[in-house]
Amino acid sequence: MSIHAQRIFPGRLKQAFSAEVARLLERRAVSLLWAKRPELWTHDPGHARLIAHRLGWLDAPHTMLAEVERLRAFACEVAGEARHVVVLGMGGSSLAPEVFSLSFPAPPGMSFSVLDSTVPAAVLAAERAVDLRRTLFLVASKSGTTIETLSQFRYFYARVEAAAGQPAGRNFIAITDPSSPLEALARERSFRHVFLNPSDIGGRYSALSYFGLVPAALWQIDLDGVLQSALAMREACGPAAAPEVNPALQLGALLGAAAAAGLDKLFLLATPRLAPLTDWIEQLVAESTGKEGKGIVPAAREVAGSAELYAEGCSVATLAFDGDERSELDRLTGALERLGVPLVDIRLSRGEDLGGEFFKWEAATAIAGAVLGVNPFDEPNVKESKDNTARILAQRSAAGILLASDALLNLFAGSAARHRLAASSLSEALRGFFALRRPGDYLALLAFLPRAEPWAGSLDAIRLLLRDRLRLPVLVGYGPRYLHSIGQLYKGGPAAGLFLMITAEDPEDLPVPEAGYTFGALKMAQAHGDFEALDRRGKPVIRVHLAGLEAGLERLRQLLVEAA
Repeated sequence: MSIHAQRIFPGRLKQAFSAEVARLLERRAVSLLWAKRPELWTHDPGHARLIAHRLGWLDAPHTMLAEVERLRAFACEVAGEARHVVVLGMGGSSLAPEVFSLSFPAPPGMSFSVLDSTVPAAVLAAERAVDLRRTLFLVASKSGTTIETLSQFRYFYARVEAAAGQPAGRNFIAITDPSSPLEALARERSFRHVFLNPSDIGGRYSALSYFGLVPAALWQIDLDGVLQSALAMREACGPAAAPEVNPALQLGALLGAAAAAGLDKLFLLATPRLAPLTDWIEQLVAESTGKEGKGIVPAAREVAGSAELYAEGCSVATLAFDGDERSELDRLTGALERLGVPLVDIRLSRGEDLGGEFFKWEAATAIAGAVLGVNPFDEPNVKESKDNTARILAQRSAAGILLASDALLNLFAGSAARHRLAASSLSEALRGFFALRRPGDYLALLAFLPRAEPWAGSLDAIRLLLRDRLRLPVLVGYGPRYLHSIGQLYKGGPAAGLFLMITAEDPEDLPVPEAGYTFGALKMAQAHGDFEALDRRGKPVIRVHLAGLEAGLERLRQLLVEAA
């Protein structure tokens, strides 16, 4: 990768951007980052101890280069037996593997998929797409306690055992931290292999560790090329690099200066092959910066609209491979520059350059955290929704008060919105909800639905309808996946946002072996738990529950046409 394939245009932030770069240089920010000094972000002893144990990603390109031959040999060993690879993981354990798998062509005769959902239909689809006896399941969890991942493991372990008529351990490998409960479980069940990741690498910074590279090796990706790209970028972003050509310093300063100036929305536009990378960036940026009432609000997989949609309150990143069709991106970029919208334009030469891009965004996000004065390596508001899930699973309680309904859907409101939504009909309730928006707001669609067609297409159409009608950013998050990414920002970030949650009846539910609950019950507990967490913070949140997916989504679209 050309380490200079990034162009910064600060636009109306020119003075603020230059001043921020100067402040970072005065603080010796890059040197402190490379020296792993917590005072770059905080002088609080508790935060400093956590940060000191979360900077291993800086060394990952060097560390993992020594593991390439071992990973390649393991992939060759497995290739003779497995025709399908399925990653069971959430957030930082699943997003980088998904980027790799969707950015490179499939090896002959193999399939690769990521299951990061508790929606029963998604679990069933993953099962029906493979021959269980010839499938290798990657159970990936840093903590080894992730409820979604362990539930998926229990289900597929039982299904493989039933299909093969013998213990299923050889169909599973684990990627986790040393001494985690998942390591113990993997040893107990005789997993084929256990990869113990360095414990000083946080989940969202783990793309260039075992969490990203084991799946990449199984997908027969050139790991040498990926890591050499990361090493070249590491050098370019280091303290010896001239500030004006340091990609991480420049990008981090732009992101931080934009958020500090009130331009806290980051629209991520990419050509199709790089669209999955925007999901990974969304998690990294949102979960790292969205806390203490501050943060950058990233909009992944944004579809280019008119330049005026991005004229206020935002910055824009465009991503493409050389040779991609990008006439629409170029048109938009030119229009944005004329409007003075801050932007960064990024071009990659080849797939292996993802290694450098992963590293650059990690370093830039750490620097943006320093600009905003937040600890980019914790996630203080994630645990609340997890705790709510456990309580609701035990109690089988629901969240929200029914406001309006018809044969196809029910609408529930949280206390922060309910007293302002006196409604006699669904369209009136939705109209009142959208009327709650304020300058600087965004709308988040939180969809506990299968992340597959045709439902994904219906949700994308709803997103564009609301974006263009309401003239505000519309973000789409699939539950429970978003709980491990942008969900931290929704609860801990800026005091903004309207939240429209979508849940649905499950035509077929699945019991989770050894757990005492079903996937459908877990999914609904996660939805209700996050609904409660948002409502408790005074966030305007409503939930639409669909009686059926296809008819329910179409009914919702019709209501939104009337209400928006």
